[in-house]
Amino acid sequence: MKKKSIKQLISAIILIAIIALFIFYIYKHISDFKTLFNVALSHIWLLIIVAIITLISLYLNGYLLDTLMKPFGLKLKFKESFGLAIITNFYNMITPFRGGMAARAIYLKKKHKFPYINFLAILSAIYVIIFLIAAIAGLLSMAFIWLYYGLFNLIIFLLFLAVFIFLLAIIIFSPKIKERKNIWLNRFIKVINGWHLIKNNKKVIFTTAIIAIIQLILGAIILIISYHIFGIEISFFKALFISSIGSLSILIAITPGNLGIGDAIFVFSAAIIGISLTEAIAATILSRAVGLIIIFILGPIFSYILLRNTNKK
Repeated sequence: MKKKSIKQLISAIILIAIIALFIFYIYKHISDFKTLFNVALSHIWLLIIVAIITLISLYLNGYLLDTLMKPFGLKLKFKESFGLAIITNFYNMITPFRGGMAARAIYLKKKHKFPYINFLAILSAIYVIIFLIAAIAGLLSMAFIWLYYGLFNLIIFLLFLAVFIFLLAIIIFSPKIKERKNIWLNRFIKVINGWHLIKNNKKVIFTTAIIAIIQLILGAIILIISYHIFGIEISFFKALFISSIGSLSILIAITPGNLGIGDAIFVFSAAIIGISLTEAIAATILSRAVGLIIIFILGPIFSYILLRNTNKK
């Protein structure tokens, strides 16, 4: 069996196992979830707000892509930048190991002759900033949660601290490391080496940092609204804590759209700050469902639009 087939098989098994656990838990607490579902439907306007925030987040992803392409002399149209943000998420949902990035790279190659290697390298580079911002936000939110609520988790704190120190070292020392055959190790090596592409471009660094901060805040607001729908009030810093962990979960995204793994991380990080499992699952499923509806409506539409333009080219 080829390595690619083995990876896809592992991804599918993990996804099925996690979804099965979620289904089993929901089955055991079906009456609670029926009540929560009815509550969610009675707050349709809040769901619309969540949808709007999700669209804003997708727009920011597209704006960041456009900013990254400009130093290479490539100016994307709005329908391209926004459309590529949509189809990236769409293909991430339906393919394992973040296939959306490959779809985006292929489009840029066919439409604009932009080399795959350049795109993937610069994409790895911006993760230095994105993950660093997430680690800082995680440490700050944990400090506030500890001071005001007396809640603290040493393992999560050490995780945030390790990511922060690791990425800060990359920025300060800017090492170059030879890539290895191990796919997991290479994820980190590509991020380390990719930093050299943007370390002297202050505009790209500043734009990436601002968008990363806004994305975390938008993620926190979505969580606050999702929990509020079910009558659960959580503070901004608790929501920011969960949002920060969710951002770092991209590092282990091996299932389509990080389904299952990302959701499990959201649920158990919520449990750390005192939210019950049933409530955490309900809020996570709600925010995930809104995102899925948007992506599965717009994904095929923009796939057609961009593919048609590519064929014309």
